[in-house]
Amino acid sequence: MSNLRNFREDFPILNEEVNGRKIIYLDSAATSQRPDQVLEAVLKYDHEANGNPHRGSHTLSMRATEAFEQVREKVRKFIGAKSTKEIIFTKNATEAINLVAYSYALNKLVPGDRIVITIAEHHANLVTWQQIAKKTKAELVFMYVDPDGRLPLGELHKIDEKTKIVACTHMSNVLGSIFPVKEVIERGHEMGAKVLIDGAQAVAHMPVDVTALDADFYVFSGHKMYSLMGVGVL
Repeated sequence: MSNLRNFREDFPILNEEVNGRKIIYLDSAATSQRPDQVLEAVLKYDHEANGNPHRGSHTLSMRATEAFEQVREKVRKFIGAKSTKEIIFTKNATEAINLVAYSYALNKLVPGDRIVITIAEHHANLVTWQQIAKKTKAELVFMYVDPDGRLPLGELHKIDEKTKIVACTHMSNVLGSIFPVKEVIERGHEMGAKVLIDGAQAVAHMPVDVTALDADFYVFSGHKMYSLMGVGVL
């Protein structure tokens, strides 16, 4: 109990009261609260290094650039990427998915191609592909979960030679189910498809190694793992 109490002390917002009681926050799957360590790091940056990264030669701009690239390296190590060149910063996972959909898939898909996703996707990884399918006249195919909310490996047969894009959540934002993304990726590659994994829930709760997974695209948001709004990674 003492460890839990100490953990709560890192989050100043948990001292707020609702109906006369301190907050017990259980909505981190939507947006996590930020601990003092994050708030202090942001304040330190604003006090010492706020400038336009990669756009100036003055001291503050160079400090901002250094801080910016240090974060890129930290993200690379955190998810096991081979190079910082693989790390693209976005506003959130939704923008990252749309970046893949509209800069890659929209130009690659033709009528008769298939996009395969699971029925358990977050709207960001569902509506985007519905729109792309409509624009390209590709077929949108769903893999279904079992009564326990898990994806049976038997559903992977829907990823066939007509499939060009596979999009799958790593961990359900509703149930917390962990999906067999390694097998999904392997099947997608066997069929010649590109595979996007929505890791918005997974990266905050389990080790992720994108090199070992061999996903073509992996996306997540910072605001579900103690960071600020408006920060995402592709």
